[in-house]
Amino acid sequence: MKVGHGLSVGVLQASFFTLAAIFIGLFLIRKLILRSRILKRLPPGPTPWPVIGNLPLLGALPHVNLAKLAERYGPLMSMRIGSINFLVASSAKYAEEFLKTNDRIWASRVRTSASELLLYGSNDISSIPSGPRWRYARKIFTLELLTNKRLSDFQKSRRRVVVSSLNAMLDQCAGGRAVRVDLVVSKMIVTIVSKMLMNEGNLSARAEAVKDSDEFQELMKDWFELLGVFNLGDYIPWLDRFDLQGYKKRMRIIAKKIDDFLQGIIDDHLEMHKLRKQTGEKEEDYVQDFDMVDVLLTSRRDADGQTLTLNEIKGIMENVIFGGTDTSASTIEWALSALIRNPRVLQKAQEELDATVGKERLVEESDLPNLPYLQAVVKETFRLHTVVPLLAPHVSTEACTVDGYEIPAKTRLFVNLYAIHRDPEVWENPLDFYPERFLKQDKDLNGLDFDFLPFGSGRRMCPGKNLGLLFVHSILAVLIHGCEWRLPGEQRIEALDMRERFGLSLAKEKPLEVVALPRLARHIIGNDAS
Repeated sequence: MKVGHGLSVGVLQASFFTLAAIFIGLFLIRKLILRSRILKRLPPGPTPWPVIGNLPLLGALPHVNLAKLAERYGPLMSMRIGSINFLVASSAKYAEEFLKTNDRIWASRVRTSASELLLYGSNDISSIPSGPRWRYARKIFTLELLTNKRLSDFQKSRRRVVVSSLNAMLDQCAGGRAVRVDLVVSKMIVTIVSKMLMNEGNLSARAEAVKDSDEFQELMKDWFELLGVFNLGDYIPWLDRFDLQGYKKRMRIIAKKIDDFLQGIIDDHLEMHKLRKQTGEKEEDYVQDFDMVDVLLTSRRDADGQTLTLNEIKGIMENVIFGGTDTSASTIEWALSALIRNPRVLQKAQEELDATVGKERLVEESDLPNLPYLQAVVKETFRLHTVVPLLAPHVSTEACTVDGYEIPAKTRLFVNLYAIHRDPEVWENPLDFYPERFLKQDKDLNGLDFDFLPFGSGRRMCPGKNLGLLFVHSILAVLIHGCEWRLPGEQRIEALDMRERFGLSLAKEKPLEVVALPRLARHIIGNDAS
């Protein structure tokens, strides 16, 4: 008995000393990391733990937690997530430093599990690394797909979709039934984008059915959420194959559904091209009827004699259909939520619409330049509810010096718009929804005011900005001019849930459900749908 007891005590002692040695070792490693950071002249930041780095500090809402850390460590912060070195810029000064002064160095992107699985091997506009292929794809995107002429050509089509959707929503709400704003608006925008991307009759019945389903709207939301998650395998490479969070499994499922949809669209177009050739038609005879997919499939060769690859074509289609839909729909949902919570602001916006447009017709796109308060409401929504609160990570292609700090090549960068847009040194009462601030001091939306960057800035600024602005302004104007809004049941406006769900775009944790009542005579809205 004594021998056994002695052995057990010895084992316990050995275990204790082993654990103590491990903890002491980890503590010393952290000290060495901190010393290394000082010697390398990196910005201050929380000391990372071995292996996991500062990953636990991100939490469920990384933009919020990074803003809190910046209050302690400063507006330029150094972190390590897993084995990857990051900088976090949380002020206008450092946003300008990285996105303007050193934009060339920081204009590239990092390949992640999400960009590889969901964006066709990082072959879309947003994630393709900087270089000739990115410049070529961006040129096609901005100079051939989203030109002012193309946007203008589809104005009547957009109008029909918006007004038709408004009527359908009002019919659905008859009798006090509530609707989900995100589903109504995203379906509206998908329909508009689809008409811009594909001519009438160029989409099979199967693809039409998929596009119009509620499942497709949820698919888009999952796509955006997964593009923004922090997947452990991206930061701790040896864990990648285990997929501990299950993100990669979800990505593959969603990617397969999206690819089936996009490939179906491409096959429809290729079949039509084949039939035209069989009938002897020449491309120059029907090029004027080309839709966006036709433009992508027949894109001109770049300087190296290459055309767009199939994956690049699908990646750009994703950018137009998904990117143009979810961010705009989320912004409109946040704006309407904020207006319902702030009846004074909603009333003022509606009074402006009544004074400018009247009540004998529904507001049109041509009215938008004459609605400064509505524009201020949109800007305040962009500021307080930035749907991409952490700009997609940039990565440095070479070493550089920023404010005396020596930043090595291949460092990644987060620009925390959540912190910048709520900086009390820039914005008075930053947590208040107060559109009047933009009437007193206008802010540029082209990435030139670095304390207000809803679309980013520099080379990697959002290329779909003009389309997004058009959607948000025109649809929000119609919704608040044509409808009165009520929360279902006995719900009070003060209790409206404004919690966030983090992803590449920031969605509402609880989707906005409302009852829409006609504010204008129904025959006026109905006549506008023609």
